[in-house]
Amino acid sequence: MSDDLFKRFRAGTTPDDDSGHEARRAGAIVGENEILAAIAQLPALSSVVKRILDTVGHENSSAADLEALVRQDMVITGKLLKLVNSPFYGLRQPVSSIVQAVSIIGTSSLKSLVLAASVSSVLSAELAAYGFSDEGLWKNSIATAHLAREVAKVSDAGKAAEEEWFTAGLMRDVGMLVLGPFLHRSGARLRRGGRESDILRRERALTAVDHCWVGDRVAEKWLLPKRLRFSIARHHRIPTDASAEDMRELAAVRLAERLAYASRIGVVADHPFDDHIDGTLVQAVGLDGDGFKALIDRVPAAIAGAESALVVGDA
Repeated sequence: MSDDLFKRFRAGTTPDDDSGHEARRAGAIVGENEILAAIAQLPALSSVVKRILDTVGHENSSAADLEALVRQDMVITGKLLKLVNSPFYGLRQPVSSIVQAVSIIGTSSLKSLVLAASVSSVLSAELAAYGFSDEGLWKNSIATAHLAREVAKVSDAGKAAEEEWFTAGLMRDVGMLVLGPFLHRSGARLRRGGRESDILRRERALTAVDHCWVGDRVAEKWLLPKRLRFSIARHHRIPTDASAEDMRELAAVRLAERLAYASRIGVVADHPFDDHIDGTLVQAVGLDGDGFKALIDRVPAAIAGAESALVVGDA
């Protein structure tokens, strides 16, 4: 698999830049106002989840802070313990408390696992219109999150970036949760091959908006951190005036997404996805050819970590 992924590396490809949304056009199955109404009907994130998201990426947040938050939500607690007790960690004795979990997986991993446990049910929606398999968005999102963290590690982006990029990779396609039901009811299927921006154009042709625009509104409703909201809104369209830090994160998320698609995580076999790896993304995250090879070598382990996290979706 690693050799195949490395062959997808293409130097010199220009990142796509596209507009955010358009007014309803002739032939659209739904308009912007209907989309906004659907967003308004989404359930709010629990206060615990929002506070967990606020701590991710904050260097001064501690394991004790997260432990206190997790204990307030028994569902998240159960999912986290189920994950720590999964075969991936190979524990001889089962873990029965959050304190034990922290001692085994460490503070940094705790943040990511708590977040995954918090949003697993939200991201487990069926989105066949996008080419995802059963619970495919959840599977693909957790894989992208783990791969984004590996990009941060290989590129020496720092511990804070590891958590922020994980979060951005996990939440990037949340807008599809709103558009998916409209597409499903219309019988539409979005083929994902070709240019990066093609999926956005196809969405706008059918719904007048795209999942990045919708995701930004969902993030606003859920009071997600501004940096995460920016990443959700722009992960397909890296603005030319973005700061170096923002551009690096957006490129990392897109690179991780391509790797997840290339690994066929959460997608149906016959659905085309844009999975080629272009040189500008690799360069934008600060990797040269050797660095990219090192990243590819770590893909199997990252995928294994993602697969271990899938158990929380069944809790």
